[in-house]
Order: sequence, then C-alpha cells, then structure tokens
Amino acid sequence: MLAQMLLTLAVGMLFAAWLAVARVRAAAAPYAQLWAANLSAAAVRPGGDDDSLASPGYPIHRSLTLPSGPLTFRLGFGPAAGYFEEQLAMHGVVVDETRLGWQGDVLTLWMHVLPPGRQAVWLGLPMPPVWPTWSGLNFALTLFILALVGGMSWTFARRVTRPLEQLRRRMALGAMAYAPHDSHDSADAPAEVLAMENDYNKLIARLRTAERERAMLLAGVSHDLRTPLGRIRLAAEMLPATPETQADLAIITRNVDHAGRLIGSFLDFVRAGSLPMDETVDVAAVAQAVVSRFERPVWELRLEIQAAERLVLHRANALLVDRLIFNLIDNAFKHGRAPVSVRLGHNGVALILDVCDLGDGLPGGTGAMLEAFARGDASRSVPGSGLGLPVVQQVVSRLGGTLQFTRGAAGHCARVTLP
Repeated sequence: MLAQMLLTLAVGMLFAAWLAVARVRAAAAPYAQLWAANLSAAAVRPGGDDDSLASPGYPIHRSLTLPSGPLTFRLGFGPAAGYFEEQLAMHGVVVDETRLGWQGDVLTLWMHVLPPGRQAVWLGLPMPPVWPTWSGLNFALTLFILALVGGMSWTFARRVTRPLEQLRRRMALGAMAYAPHDSHDSADAPAEVLAMENDYNKLIARLRTAERERAMLLAGVSHDLRTPLGRIRLAAEMLPATPETQADLAIITRNVDHAGRLIGSFLDFVRAGSLPMDETVDVAAVAQAVVSRFERPVWELRLEIQAAERLVLHRANALLVDRLIFNLIDNAFKHGRAPVSVRLGHNGVALILDVCDLGDGLPGGTGAMLEAFARGDASRSVPGSGLGLPVVQQVVSRLGGTLQFTRGAAGHCARVTLP
C-alpha cells in the first residue's frame, strides 16, 4: 500500500513537472514578442542601473552585475528556459544565461543580455505566471488523490493478504494438532492462495496419517510388551528365594521395572500428541499433586504458588499438564542438583511455571535435546529414555506456549509460559 501511494505521488510530481514545462513553452513565444522591444531598448540605454517598463506593464530592473540575493539559481538545466532564450533571440535579444531569484519580495527572472557592440547587462522582470501556483485547492486535491489511492490500495492489499493471514493463523494454531481446515471461508481468495490452502490440507492429512500410524505402532508395541514383562516379573517373584538366586532375581526385577518405565515413557509421548485438549485444568492443584508424589522433604523440593487466585488453563488436558510438570521436576533431580524449586504464577496475560535446580544445566544445542530419544553425553549413565523433554516440548506447543532454559545466579531454570 505504501509503495503504491509513493508511486502515485512520484507520478503526480512527474506530471506536474511536465505540465509546468509545457506551460512555459506555450507562454515563451508571446512573452518574448511582448518584451523584445523593451528589453532591447533597456540593454542599449547608456548609464548604470535604472528601471523602466516592459509591455504589458512589467518593470525592468537594469543592472551591470547580477544583484546578490538569496535563492538565486540558473535555469539553463531545463528545456523551457532554453526555448525562451531561443524565442528572444528570434526577436534580436541575445541571452546567454537566465537565472531566477528574489528582488525584495518579488520572484524575478534575470537575463544576461548581450547587446551588439555594447557591454553585457543584467535585465530583470517579475516572473510571469507561467508556473503552476500552489493553492489551497491544489493541496486539497492532492490530499484527496492520496486518500483515494490509499483507500483503494488498502482494500486491494487486504483482499490479497487476508486469506494469507488466515492461513498463517491456522497453521500456527493447528499445526501441532494436525487439523486440516475447510477452505469455505476463503473461497473468494485468489487462485494461488487456494492452491496453497489445498496443498496445506494435503500435507496436514499426510502428517495426521503418519502421526496416527506412529501412535498406533508405539501403543501396540508398548501394550504387547507389557504382557510378557508382567509374566517375567510374576515368574521371578514366584521362584524360591535362596541365597544363590536372590541376586539374580533382584537383577531380573530391576530390569523389568526399567523396561516398564521405558514403556510408560513411550505411552506418554504418544499421549502428548493425541489426547484431546478439551478440559479446564487448575494448574496449581495439579502442581501440588505432582510435588506430593515425589515424597521429598521441603529442603529438596519446594513449591511456591505466587498467585492469590486459581491458575486455570482452558482447552487443556489434566494428564498432559501433570506429565509436563512431572517431567521437568524429574529431569531436575536426574540431571541437576537439589534443591529443586517449583514456582507457579502469572504476569496478567500468561501463566508462568519455573523449575530451577543447582545443576550445570543443559549442554550446548538445546534444540537437539528437545528431539525424541536425544540424550546428552553427561546423562548417558543416568537411566532414562530421552523422552522427558520432548514430551514437555510437545505439550507446551499444543498448549500454545513457550519453553525456555536459562542459567543464572539461582541456578539452572526451565521456564514454561502458557497463555
């Protein structure tokens, strides 16, 4: 829109310049004919500076030198001045330089006249009304044209960009849910935008199919693995405990429990992308329940709720919010150092969850740590699946929030901001 308005203004200025040149060329011949005789007489008149009149009543200022004054500039750069000098030469007045300046409060046209056999002299006349004058009407007309162009440009720009903005908003809000969109509200959009909409829906459909197949695969494998693991644990518990077999049975039980936790992490990862966001969740109550499950003393795990009212999330899921808080605290204990503090509050527009510990924090390349099954070198000796932070990131994205990691005097903090 701004480009179109600037283009219109530039075209208008070029048209005004062309019109001014055309008016000067049209008036040059009659003014040269009216002034030629008086200019010739004034140029050959003996004596110094004086004044006389030129038809039709223009005072001629005669000076041997160009009077000094502000804003005096040469007119030889334009075609109109050259044409005016040509017309004067046709009537016997030779002018080699034309300047425009102020004589008192009057805009004066100064001509350096070369009379035959005489000393060159400067002759000045009030500038004739051949240039377009800037009046209130012209100013109002210019504003009207700019407003008209601006309104038309705005209407055209909004018509073109509104479908793009709607598509961008749908992609931002529905990408994580893999929700295709019915394009009935953009039926009047340009063909290119409709093609983008159609391709976007096809991409989302493929992503939904891939996500559904992945979720079914993980859920099926996890479910099928739990049955034999349960049988192994039951068989191990039913074996007679003797000094010779007790250590082996403990190893079997420990490995079965570890496999069970891994399967639970897989299921959490599947649920994080598939459970519906159709609940109203009291985050403070969920945080209190999660902290109590860790059964840690206050000096190791502390919860601070910095709000006088309930912290409620709409269009959320209680189980996913639970896993979000649990995974952050669990990571702080596994990969950080106690004490761990959990702070919950709001800044007026968003809910803020901080989980801080005294550990060294995440290694470089935080983005890679948010990918599924990614683990840092320092955490490979710690039992885990590499799905804790990916589950957090997926839940935060579905809730429309952000996840940040900072390192300061208070230690390493993970901050979740949810609208």
